[in-house]
Amino acid sequence: MKPFINNYEDIMELLDSQIEGLPWNTLYTERNKPAPFLLQNDLPDENLVEFLETKPHIESAIEFGCGEGRNSIYMAKQGIAVTAIDISDVAISNAKENAANKEVQIDFQCKEAFKTDIKMKFDFAYDSGMFHHLAPHRRITYINLLKTILNDNGYFGLVCFAWGENVAGEIDDWEFYQQKWRGEIAFTKERLIDLFTPNFEIIEIRKYKSGIPNTIQGLDFLWTCLFRNN
Repeated sequence: MKPFINNYEDIMELLDSQIEGLPWNTLYTERNKPAPFLLQNDLPDENLVEFLETKPHIESAIEFGCGEGRNSIYMAKQGIAVTAIDISDVAISNAKENAANKEVQIDFQCKEAFKTDIKMKFDFAYDSGMFHHLAPHRRITYINLLKTILNDNGYFGLVCFAWGENVAGEIDDWEFYQQKWRGEIAFTKERLIDLFTPNFEIIEIRKYKSGIPNTIQGLDFLWTCLFRNN
């Protein structure tokens, strides 16, 4: 780490050094967590299916925190050109194998999303479970990245933990650093509105629905959100 702070990125790197990340490769190798994205890794999110059924003119998409590719594969099967990013090389390797088995082409990349230099523009960006793992200072970087890569009136779909469901940390940003928190963060609806309204139009913030065949559904401890770039 640099001995002095000279610019914004130095501040980001300093804060990064205070955060200990989760062992994602271990998670995907051992598979000992009852997480839907591990247990049902060939099913898309119900909100994603609903979105693509109502917005048929999406031609390009990027997924952040793609895991083993279930949502990216679904989008590619709808004829969308997909770029998919994840920090775990184990997840990306599995995703490539899954995509090959489904006979779809996806540009899978193993890298940190908020440190990614993306030159392309997209109609749609999707994040099913990465955002609630970001440290508060990196949410700023991430939202700025989304603004840069989305086309005018492009959409951002988000799935994240809901406050009050006892499934993730219910702490504010100051507590995050004071406790050196190492885990997911839950959000209230009001907090999501505060974070995204400066840059996006809110189309929808709701809980998961049930009764949608062949999807991951009914997870009412999660928010599903849809924003439009404005």
